[in-house]
Amino acid sequence: MNSFLCVVALMMCAGFHGDPPTPHAIVRTVITPDAVRANVAELSSDEMGGRFFRSPFAEKAAKWIEAKFDSIGLTHGATKESYRQAIDTNVESGPNLIATLPGSGAGFIVVSAHYDHLRPKRSGEDVIHNGADDNASGIAGMLAVAQAMKALAAQGAGPSCTIVFIAFNGEEAGLLGSRAFVKAPTVPLHEIRGVFNMDMISRGPPREICIDGGAVGEPVTAAIKNANKEIKLKMRLDEHPDWLDRSDQGPFLKKLVPAVLFSVEDHEDYHKVSDEVAKIDASLAAEVSQLVAIAVVEMSKTPFVARTP
Repeated sequence: MNSFLCVVALMMCAGFHGDPPTPHAIVRTVITPDAVRANVAELSSDEMGGRFFRSPFAEKAAKWIEAKFDSIGLTHGATKESYRQAIDTNVESGPNLIATLPGSGAGFIVVSAHYDHLRPKRSGEDVIHNGADDNASGIAGMLAVAQAMKALAAQGAGPSCTIVFIAFNGEEAGLLGSRAFVKAPTVPLHEIRGVFNMDMISRGPPREICIDGGAVGEPVTAAIKNANKEIKLKMRLDEHPDWLDRSDQGPFLKKLVPAVLFSVEDHEDYHKVSDEVAKIDASLAAEVSQLVAIAVVEMSKTPFVARTP
């Protein structure tokens, strides 16, 4: 069964037979802890080898993400024929992967996460840096948002502007993928309404997430605050100014593109081989993804005038 039919089946099982379901109900039905956990488990498996940005495992992860984009029914976003954008001139480096959900309204919204992690340890009983929280959780969240956008669109409640989904590579090597994107963007930077970047969203106190965007990210933060009236997460807002350039929202903020980071505090398994799927809080990751999905749709429907290039 393809992804669209799966979504329809889910909504039927949830009792959506009569009046059209609300956007919030659709998002909650599509984005579930079980679905998020399943994607984290696949992407952070030992078979993925740690997803080091310049390795055969990065390529394996890239192909996995491309297959997910295809199954959701997204459109190629790097070129008309491809999801792939090179991050540097080294042929061994995995690419950025860019997909879109086209809309007719003004501007673009970016939903992003990085898929690379760390090379294996040289020795030990467990040598694989699985990177379940960092950042298979963010990729799973991005895919969940994409799935929700397709389900909303099928019910006539989808986003008004084009949504751009980006799986960045090379974040752990110095934000290589996001730097490459802002240097050669596939959509004009001054037409991006906002960037929702998810990097480590599945470990921490229950129902709590840190959101950092500073002054430049305020338009995105405002949309998130409004969307959280439905989700009711505990949001720790702009407590970490040192995080603004820590992940892939950084290069966008430096170009004055509104962007925020969704993340948790560093934990005991951060950048260790013990960052495994068994330790994630899939409910937290799912609720963060629901929050992003609702905020994206609401932001897409607000008036927008492109910034001066």
